Amino acid sequence: MSDMNDDGRRQFTPEHAGTNDFENSRKSTLTRRHLLKMAGGALAFSLLSDLASPADLLAADNSGKPMKIVMLTGSPHRQGTSALLADEFVAGATAKGHTVVRFDTAFEKVGPCRACYYCEKHNGECIQKDAMQKILPEVLSADMIVLVTPLYYFNMTAQLKTVLDRMMPQRAALREHHMKSAMLVTCGSNTDWNMDAIMAHYKVLLRYLPWEDQGVVLAKNVFARKDIEGTAFPAEANRLGASL
Repeated sequence: MSDMNDDGRRQFTPEHAGTNDFENSRKSTLTRRHLLKMAGGALAFSLLSDLASPADLLAADNSGKPMKIVMLTGSPHRQGTSALLADEFVAGATAKGHTVVRFDTAFEKVGPCRACYYCEKHNGECIQKDAMQKILPEVLSADMIVLVTPLYYFNMTAQLKTVLDRMMPQRAALREHHMKSAMLVTCGSNTDWNMDAIMAHYKVLLRYLPWEDQGVVLAKNVFARKDIEGTAFPAEANRLGASL
């Protein structure tokens, strides 16, 4: 069930999750070979080798207490390709009893980091008063973070990157607050190396913060919504959420 809060945040809870259209039973084989094939290239192989594959996750026993998951999307299209993956992941995760708090960053008022270091002298408080005042506390209290974005010039969108940049004032707290993570990426091109840069970025985030990767879905050759709807990628996102 989705509740729209007054501040624009969307919270998805396990209640009535079975009524979601995305809960239809679909079979999708998520193998390590499949992910590597989608990422392509020698660099992608080295980047993905340290990440968990959905197949590994499905084979493992990841059962436990329900998690609070914060999802940050970066697309300026509410019904775009990455939005579909986000919806599917939410459906899978809530069906397993997790709660998802979703922020569509392209529709939030978040200014870029000014590198003024006001936060250094004010106990981690940012000089800017905008949507980060609601986003950052949710991230700091989450058990898992999920990044969802279309590929823009081989990396995440500026809107999503801006939110990550603005986490700087609380970087020490974030590094002490270990979380699980996942990434969902869509792209119109089918070039072998087009996901290399964003996967390199994600791998560095895993190392620095640190986050514990739970899997990635890399959807290539899906320029428009109609291109992705008939593929296995939405089901992969759903199964990743359900594997947690």
